[in-house]
Amino acid sequence: MDKISNRLEFRMGMFGAFLPLLTLLGVILALVITGWVHTKTLWTACLAAMLVAIVFAKKPSEASEAILFGMSRKMIAVMTMAWILAGIMGKLLRVSGLVDSLVWLGVSAGVSGAFLPLITFIVAALFSTATGTSGGSIAAIGPLMLPVGVGLGADPLVMIGALVSGAFFGDNIAPISDTTIASAFTQGAEIKTVVKSRLKYAFVAAGFSMILFIVFGLLRQTGNVSAAGLSKAVGPKGLIMLIVPAVLIYIMYRGVHLVTALMTTNAFGMIIGLIAGLMKPTDILFADVVHKKFGGVIYSGINGMLPIIMFTMLLLGLVGVFDKAGLFQLILDKVSPFTKKVRNAELTIFIMTIVGNIITAGSARSIVAIGPLAKELGDRHNLAPKRNANIMDALATGTIMFVPYNPGVMLTMGIAITTGIVGESFNIVQAMPFFFHGMGLFGVMLFAILTGWGREFKTEESLKEEKEIIGE
Repeated sequence: MDKISNRLEFRMGMFGAFLPLLTLLGVILALVITGWVHTKTLWTACLAAMLVAIVFAKKPSEASEAILFGMSRKMIAVMTMAWILAGIMGKLLRVSGLVDSLVWLGVSAGVSGAFLPLITFIVAALFSTATGTSGGSIAAIGPLMLPVGVGLGADPLVMIGALVSGAFFGDNIAPISDTTIASAFTQGAEIKTVVKSRLKYAFVAAGFSMILFIVFGLLRQTGNVSAAGLSKAVGPKGLIMLIVPAVLIYIMYRGVHLVTALMTTNAFGMIIGLIAGLMKPTDILFADVVHKKFGGVIYSGINGMLPIIMFTMLLLGLVGVFDKAGLFQLILDKVSPFTKKVRNAELTIFIMTIVGNIITAGSARSIVAIGPLAKELGDRHNLAPKRNANIMDALATGTIMFVPYNPGVMLTMGIAITTGIVGESFNIVQAMPFFFHGMGLFGVMLFAILTGWGREFKTEESLKEEKEIIGE
């Protein structure tokens, strides 16, 4: 908060300073208890906390300025633009039929139900990596793969575990994932840097998952029917769209700016989709102003990202208040006796991310919420920004699967029930023992922290990169 030099003072001293934070947590808890927790409803928690901050601040105008300062950082502009363009790409690849073609690719050879969990994991992982969305992958792949897998003899709980695991695999490593964007920019790291450095953790966890999906697929199968018939319902035509995420990843690794890369590859993807006959112009943008009906990948892609964008802006406005009130410094002073060693500091980030998941019910929301504290802890030990980002992202995407009120997990339960593979009394908790990738990410990152595997410290280059990203 270099631009706001004076400490923001509250009535009732530090207790008053903590009231906005307590209000935020209290409203979120109330939303969790009522079952209303969602990115859109969490706006209420942020606004309520802002109101409390303004009411209890000795100088309400300074509290308002702190909110606006927190919302105006360059980091928010970058994340907002990245999420908008990533949302468009996710819709683009889905509408153009990439998911059906990936299913075709996985099952056209004809396999038994025992291997459908493995195929489902791979297809979901590929699609979520290409689109950067776990929820979108579950929505696109679940209605097809779950009933097909169970119909061919796969165990329904193992199939659900494979779908969720694959969906969150891509959420962890995709350059356009909301968690990747949030974890990188809250720590002052480049997207390409964090993605490249976290592949080793993700692939170890994925290897662990694939072995277990083969083992439990074989042990728990209920039949042995060929899946060749499924390939007739889908086709390979949409595979051409794989060139779009491939080009995106390539040009990002070549050092092209994230916004430039996303903007150009979105345009490229739309052109490919139109030329290949996979899309119509109305699939890109549709507007019936008279009847107030709008659609297309541009409209739906942006609209789908607005909740997380608005929540992030409001939450970081609150972060401005917390920062100016000295709350972060106070919290860090309290945990300092435990975080004197770099390993303990990383363990603190590890635990804070899990707690953030439980409170916010969303991996990206959790990262945005605890990002400032994680950065301060990392700075104290001169940790490379990508190290903090990787700890947060692995834990956020790995453990959010085990939060039953997470929207993606709830969506999976709904699809499982509506497709008839489980009964109306089914609870998603029953399938959690098969969320192998989440367990793998948890175990791999805990091992990395305890042993120091992958731990790096700041260099002159990373310091320069960090200053450019956070706008200093």
